[in-house]
Amino acid sequence: MGVIATIKDIARLTGVSVATVSNVLNGKAGAASPAKAQEIFEAAHRLRYQPNALAKNLKLRRSHTIGIITEDLTVFNTPEIVDGIESYCEEQGYEIVLANMRLFKRYNNNLTDTPEHAVLFDKTLRNLLAKQVEGFVYIGYHHRAVSYEPPRDDIPFVYAYCTPSSHRYTSVIFDDEGAGFAVGNTLLEYGHRKIGVICGPLTSLNAQARLRGYQRALYEAGILYNAGWTTFGDWGRESGYTCARQLLEQGVTAIFAFNDMMASGVYSYCIEHNLAVGRDVSLFGYDNISVAEAFSPPISSVESPLSEMGRRSAAMVLEQIRAAQRPEPQQVVLPCKLHLRPSVARIAPSRSSLGC
Repeated sequence: MGVIATIKDIARLTGVSVATVSNVLNGKAGAASPAKAQEIFEAAHRLRYQPNALAKNLKLRRSHTIGIITEDLTVFNTPEIVDGIESYCEEQGYEIVLANMRLFKRYNNNLTDTPEHAVLFDKTLRNLLAKQVEGFVYIGYHHRAVSYEPPRDDIPFVYAYCTPSSHRYTSVIFDDEGAGFAVGNTLLEYGHRKIGVICGPLTSLNAQARLRGYQRALYEAGILYNAGWTTFGDWGRESGYTCARQLLEQGVTAIFAFNDMMASGVYSYCIEHNLAVGRDVSLFGYDNISVAEAFSPPISSVESPLSEMGRRSAAMVLEQIRAAQRPEPQQVVLPCKLHLRPSVARIAPSRSSLGC
């Protein structure tokens, strides 16, 4: 690789000052005569001069870089959101700098905003600001309200898969309640009335919203909600297995598990007890991870718009960066997509019940 040419080299070759060369190359009118300007451009081309974009951006206080703060990069939803942010930034000529707080690895599944969380957030934010990033997307590993926020209102900042407690900043989430409503309607349309639910932990906002949506579907159909057919798991496969036993012993004809891992536990229970999913019992999961299609028949599931969440978050950060004044904060709620597969079957009228 040859020596990189500089503005000084062009100035020396053309016999003008460095300032004149800089003004000409940056398109400043009247910086030199037309003939001299042409000579400068030809010299730059001959020397294969490339402007130092980093130095120029730092001088203009523009880095064309977005900082991404993830609560934990290993949690399944996070990589797809990051990919959405990066793809949008790439289209807009921006780069990303990624910082991983590793909250799940550090503190297990403790979603409480502890003082340790806040200290780690402040340290991560300061480190990225030192790298001259222009704005931030903060990605939660579970939807919840988080209490820590940027120290200044003028920092472009968007929360993804979580919301700020004060609602002073924009957030992008997806419509869990709408998805729960859609799944409930689908099972009702297929003739099911004795529907079991495997909810997530009561503290989970995702689980609460999915349950509200399901209950609304029953209410709008004029069907009573039976609390005895709702169980609570911990998102893990074993809890799905345990809850399946409780529900199937009560004679439910369909189960709505609030994630695919718990749905896989239901599937395992059915296999061990000679029950055919899609015939003896219908099954709907959530998240549409690869395990949903690994079974035969595959599990019906809900796909969250993770990539689109990343893209929208990036777009809103860039909007804040480019705006003359800070836009009003808002909460963007994206729709989910249902994947109806053979794990859900229509039920014979004789097996349906009028109550629920």
